[in-house]
Amino acid sequence: MSDKLKSRKLWTAIGGLLVVVATEWLGLGVEMSTQVIDAVIVIVPSYLAGQGIVDAIAAYDPNGKKS
Repeated sequence: MSDKLKSRKLWTAIGGLLVVVATEWLGLGVEMSTQVIDAVIVIVPSYLAGQGIVDAIAAYDPNGKKS
């Protein structure tokens, strides 16, 4: 379980969620909130997908090396 808590993908997803929730708490204007949320919607899934691809390639490395 502690290995899962060390996952950068997990913390990135949690951070993205917290940023979206924080836009309401910080009282940002509608336009600023929309810009922040749009950025999170693009950046977080892109990072998660990229890291997933890197992890998959590392798991199936034909040389058996972990990167």
